[in-house]
Parts: sequence; structure tokens; C-alpha cells
Amino acid sequence: MIIGIYPRKSVYRDNSESIKVQVKLCKEYAKIVYKGQQIEFRIYGKDEGFSGKNTKRPSFQELMRDVQSNKLDVVMVYRLDRISRNVTEFSAMYDIMHAHNVTFLSVKESFDTSTPIGRTVMYILAAFSQFERESTSERVADNMLSLGTSGKWTGGKLPAGMTSIRKVVDGKEHSFLLVDKERISLVKMLYSMYLDGYTMTGLERYCRDHGIRTESNKFLSTSQIHCILSNPVYCTNEPEAYYYFKEHGHSLPDISLFDGKHGLISYGRTKQSGSERRIVNDVFSVAVGIHEPVISAHDWITVQNRFGENKFFRSNKYEVGILKGILKCGCGARMDIRTYVKNGIQFSYYYCARMAREGKKVCNTGYTKVLDIDDAFLNKLLQIKYNPGMINIRKSELEYIDVNSLSKELHTVEQSIENLTTALAANTESSAASYIIKQIEKLDKNKRKLEESLCAAEYNNQIAQNEKEAKNIIYDYICCLLDSFDSMSYREKNELVKKTVKQCVFDNDGLHIIF
Repeated sequence: MIIGIYPRKSVYRDNSESIKVQVKLCKEYAKIVYKGQQIEFRIYGKDEGFSGKNTKRPSFQELMRDVQSNKLDVVMVYRLDRISRNVTEFSAMYDIMHAHNVTFLSVKESFDTSTPIGRTVMYILAAFSQFERESTSERVADNMLSLGTSGKWTGGKLPAGMTSIRKVVDGKEHSFLLVDKERISLVKMLYSMYLDGYTMTGLERYCRDHGIRTESNKFLSTSQIHCILSNPVYCTNEPEAYYYFKEHGHSLPDISLFDGKHGLISYGRTKQSGSERRIVNDVFSVAVGIHEPVISAHDWITVQNRFGENKFFRSNKYEVGILKGILKCGCGARMDIRTYVKNGIQFSYYYCARMAREGKKVCNTGYTKVLDIDDAFLNKLLQIKYNPGMINIRKSELEYIDVNSLSKELHTVEQSIENLTTALAANTESSAASYIIKQIEKLDKNKRKLEESLCAAEYNNQIAQNEKEAKNIIYDYICCLLDSFDSMSYREKNELVKKTVKQCVFDNDGLHIIF
């Protein structure tokens, strides 16, 4: 009896049962339910901290793969909401288990899924779990919104040059932002230099050249600089700021609070993604904090307006480079296009974005004519047109495996086990019983290996078939691009190349196409 135990620690409650406790309770429950049987446990316990709102959890995915590979007899959880808190996804999960004859058990609820009433109870409990999760999420979101719109710090990574303090307000302790006098100078410098005409890339290069790093000892990137320059937290709460944010549709407190004595705080503007925060909403809530202002409203708004000017200036003025958005440098950075006109003649070059930011000491690719790289790309496609075998999607070509021979071998082993089991039943008291048992155990191990080989072969064949179909599609795209090249617009060419090619890499050895 192979039992897969799935424990998960709640992301909402610190006092929920630990992974270790859940596993222990599941094992004890299994030994009661399957008393007298030989049990093997497999633990899928790497999802601590993952939310149960969806199925994108590493250990859960591993568990379901093993269910579909017929490696488990039972799936056990301490409580139903540990494995799923969404009725639709739970139903799909249970259907898969049922199709593969896998029993589902929950220690806490103790329902019997072999009966109609047991399955009904299970689905009702799953519905309540989803309702509880959604209600908890709404309460957390409402509470955070309430804190944010009242000027309190809702937590997360602190803005550059800021620190936080705890203060008691209306009998409750809350966090508020404060300006860090020693570290705010970097923020002021970036605003000043940007207003003086520096570009984002120029600021990044300046910081790198002068050894200016973040608090985590990393060089500032353009995205981090943009996040600093666009953050309302540094803006003074002057009436000019109020009307700016009102014009852009943001939620605001009463204008009487905009007295020019404090900085602002925003809520719902960014979202944590890995180690960095990303701006995800154009419209958000703005409140007045208790911290000192850093940048005047006039200068802060001027910076925001300059972002718009730069965006307009950087729009595609020249339609050149069919590999735009696809071409990468050998160092791993993307390759951009620089175009200028001299004496009525247009010159366009691909260049490494990293080289442009950090200098030739990190990448010496230089500037290469767009026509040279585009021609090299089209010549490679022409070679592929007349020799489709040159299309390589994977590093090693997968070949079809004959699953019929594996299936026949597996059937033979299963038949042998069945025959030996019948013989054992008739000779339980015989001296041959121990020999028969050893033979069954040996065949059972072989059976498991064959089952794994068969599963891997079926997966291999599926990938090989998909690869073959993908190659045919890519070949059709290549032929379409080459045959209709002269009649297609620049945008059509670029879009078709993006559909055909994953990326191209340009280095000292030439151009390498990756499908």
C-alpha cells in the first residue's frame, strides 16, 4: 500500500498545523485505517508558504504526476483545505484520482469517498474551504486598503532612502514611513540629474561608473531608477500634487490635507515580484504620510511629464531590423537598433544594450549593420528551406520508442505474478511458499520498473510527436516569409519572424538561430 501524504502550511495563519505535525497525524491515521497491511509513505511536503487558491504548487504537481503514473494507491491529507480551496480545481483533481483508482482520505473530516454521501460531504467541505479562503483574502485586502489610504505603511520592501517606525494611533500600533537622513541623498541626486537632462540609461551608467550601489550591494538598474523617480512617496503634499493626481484619476483624501508639510504614500500601485517590486496599476490610492517631503511637487511632476516625452521620442521612427525584439548578444543581453541620417543617407546598426549601459569592458560586440545581420538571417532560412532537417528544436533528437513491446513484457510479468499468487494460495503450508513469495517480490520489482519505463516511453513519444508537428509549422512559416518577403510590410515581417524563431544570438562566431 503506497500512500502519498500531502501537507501544506497555511499562508494566512501562523498557528496552523506544521508540516511535521500533519505528516505525523496522517501516518498515525493510515496505520489505523490500513492496520495489518504493509505501508510505504511518500511525502510531498515542499509547498510550505504556497497558497491553496490554485494548483500551481511544486509538490502538488509532483503528487498528481505520480497519481497519473499509477505510482500511488492512496492520497492522504490532514485536512481537505490543505490540498485545495477551490471547488472546480478540487473536482478535477478528484476525477483524476478516481480514474486511476486512487483513494482520497482526509484525517480531520474522516469522510468515505466510496459512498455517494461521503463524496457529497467532501464537495460541500471543499466549497466551504473556497468560501473561507476568499473571505480571508477580502478581509486582508480591505484592511490593507484601509491602512494605505490613511497614510500608514502597509509593509513590504521599504522605498529607497526610507525607514519605518511604529506609532500608537487610536490605541493601536501601526507602521509609518520616515526619511532616512543618511540615505536619502541618492534619491535626491537621481531626481536632480534626471531634471538636468540625464536619461535612464545615462543614470544607470553614471551609478555604475561611480560605484553607487543599492543597499544590497548591487548596481542600480534602469527599472529600479524608474521605480524611484516615479514613486509618489517622495512628492510633497502641495495642492499642485493634489490636482495632478486628481486629473489622472487616483483616489485622494480631502484637499485640505495638502498643506506642503509632508510626503505622500500610495497603495495598490506596485506588486512584489521576486526581489523587486513592479508597477502594475496606472490608477491607485494616494494618501498623506507623516514623513518629511523629499522632492517639491513641481519637480516631481516635471519628472513624470518627462517620462511621457521620452516615451514619445523613443517610439519607432524607423522601420528597420526584422530581428527587433528577437536578436540577443552573445553576452545574453538584448540587441537594440540605433539609426541616424547623414547627408540624406540612413545608417542603422544593431548594438548590445549591456555594452551601451556598462561599456566595452563588459562586452565588446560593437555596432553591426542591420542589413548585414538581417541578410545573414535570411540566408540561413533559405538553407533551411531546401534542407528542413536543419530545424533543431531540442539539443538531442528524440526518437519514437516501441511501447507495444514494453506493454507485452509488462503483461507477461503480470500474468506470471497472477499464476504464482494462485500457486501460493494452494500451497500456503508448503515449504515452497517462501520460494514463491520471493519470486513474486522479484517479479513485482520488475513490474514497477516496466511501468516506469512504459510511462517514460509514452511521455517521450508525446514530446517527439509534438516536436515533429512544431517543425512542420516552423517550416511553413519560413517558406511563407521567404516567398512573400517583398510584398510584406515591415511589421508583418517582424511579427512572422517572432512566430517562427524563439531568438537569434549574435556573437563573434556569427548568427545562431534558436527555434
